[in-house]
Amino acid sequence: MVFKNLADYHLWAGWKMREVLSGFDSEMFAEEVNGRSPRDLVQHIVLALETCFYFIEDERDKSVFDRVKRLPRQELLKRWEILDTRLSSAIEEIPQDKIAVKHIKEEPFEIDVVDFFLQYLIHTAHHRGQLATVLSDLGIDVPGTDYLMFFGENQ
Repeated sequence: MVFKNLADYHLWAGWKMREVLSGFDSEMFAEEVNGRSPRDLVQHIVLALETCFYFIEDERDKSVFDRVKRLPRQELLKRWEILDTRLSSAIEEIPQDKIAVKHIKEEPFEIDVVDFFLQYLIHTAHHRGQLATVLSDLGIDVPGTDYLMFFGENQ
């Protein structure tokens, strides 16, 4: 049950942040606080999730990374939602396989696929926290995305 809860939590927390960001105009989306903008952080989240599926699916076409950098705000938020949903579904399945991790250090190493997916779930949570800080510094009322808040809203 824990993996299903994590998968559902991941979707819920991402949805909360995207809901706030969908009301931004392009200028506010690009406004920087301490060298970071909401756009930069969302773009990083999407690029990280694209990286996850790039390696899991053993892709060869790297053009997706350039396309993400050119996406306008609404398309970037939509892509984030699509990738969150894919990651959530993948984690729910609890895959039983190994993957060679080739992009972290020079010498590849193997880990369980579920750990690979969890890396991107945790990585996204880390950057949602950064995004919450930037939004707060911009004067935006940031929704709580604590794991216990997820249960409080969904039990």
